[in-house]
Amino acid sequence: MNHGISIRPSKDIRTNYAQISALTRKNPVAITVNGKEDTVLLSHEDFQEQQMYISELEAKLAVYTHLAQAMDDVRLGRVQDADAAYDDILGELEKLDI
Repeated sequence: MNHGISIRPSKDIRTNYAQISALTRKNPVAITVNGKEDTVLLSHEDFQEQQMYISELEAKLAVYTHLAQAMDDVRLGRVQDADAAYDDILGELEKLDI
């Protein structure tokens, strides 16, 4: 996706839709109303790509959040050895009567 933005008046949507649509395949198009930018149009492909990128960033942020919490736990001594943790988990599972 090229990050340059074309600027077109809103009347072009009605009179030159095919041209506006073609422009969105190259870069976003800012639509103006009374000379002020009002709306930005982009191709469906670029929109999907942008949404995927946002989803990936959100997933990474969730992982980093968990890692930061884990680092805090270690730094503050909120840890236990693996055998004790497994015993606690197994004990909780036994209570569920599965």
